[in-house]
Amino acid sequence: MMANVQGSGRDTELDVVIATRDRPAHKLAACLGALWRQSFEHFGVIVVDDGGRDPVAGRVEASHPTRPVRVVRNARSVGPAASRNRGVALSNAPYVLFIDDDCISRPELIARHHAALDRAAGPVVSLGPILSPPGRRLPPWTHWDADRLGREYARLGRGESTPTWTHCYTGNLAVRRADFRAVGGFDERLARQEDVELGFRLFRLGSRFAFDPLAVVWHDSDRTLRTWTRIPALSAQFDVLIDQLVPDSQRLSSVREDLRHRHRLLRLARRACRPPAAHRCAVIGAIAAGCLLHVLHADRPSLAAFSLVWDLEYTRALARTTSAAAQRKMTE
Repeated sequence: MMANVQGSGRDTELDVVIATRDRPAHKLAACLGALWRQSFEHFGVIVVDDGGRDPVAGRVEASHPTRPVRVVRNARSVGPAASRNRGVALSNAPYVLFIDDDCISRPELIARHHAALDRAAGPVVSLGPILSPPGRRLPPWTHWDADRLGREYARLGRGESTPTWTHCYTGNLAVRRADFRAVGGFDERLARQEDVELGFRLFRLGSRFAFDPLAVVWHDSDRTLRTWTRIPALSAQFDVLIDQLVPDSQRLSSVREDLRHRHRLLRLARRACRPPAAHRCAVIGAIAAGCLLHVLHADRPSLAAFSLVWDLEYTRALARTTSAAAQRKMTE
């Protein structure tokens, strides 16, 4: 992999690592611009361009000519896990913060993560909310994502839930670099949920998980409906893979327990939609209904419709993937 590195090379107390690939220029520029408005000063930024069509180094230099940013470009795309590992490998700072290239950080973000890591006596993972930009009417599928995360963050903020390794998302996650290296970094075999899997290995290391409701990033997502509808099946496939790679995580046991406690109507819908034709009609109908209800500002039933889509797509893919894995095991 060829590298084009720029930056001051000075020592920093924390490095922000951002992996990017073919993100619209204004999104990455907004992400970096928010970092330059931080209240905390002693940090660096490392951008890893994962072999995108349009190299970002020139754009970063042109839009932020006076800012110390290190940019490294992969000669070919290697995925977010390997790209973030490469970013950490460039860092000499004691702490590392991961954010996504379409996230806008609040001015106190780095200060709050730095304080959480700096005052801890042992291994710690600092987590903050990933929220949708305020005052914006989102597409219904993005609204579903934002609502699900927002409700969980609200429970964490009120102390009704305890932060765990399952809350580790690279949109807003800070760790000690020594702890990251001690567990081997991100598993580069995972193209999704590599952050959650890393969280489990940090948990196994003895890390404490600290959630700060004021360490906020705004996630300016531009995900299309077509992309969103593929995510449940991909999530199921990588849940199975995580369970195979790290058996003591008991990932599938946790997932199945959660599925058993989903709303009764969702569980009934799963049984009714087992035939492929019924499944397909239910998914298409729920998407159409959810979009229409969203236009009519009937948000609660719209969210319920997209919950049905997610549940049906996820559970179907989970059944297929676990069945295929069991068959492969029998033939080995």
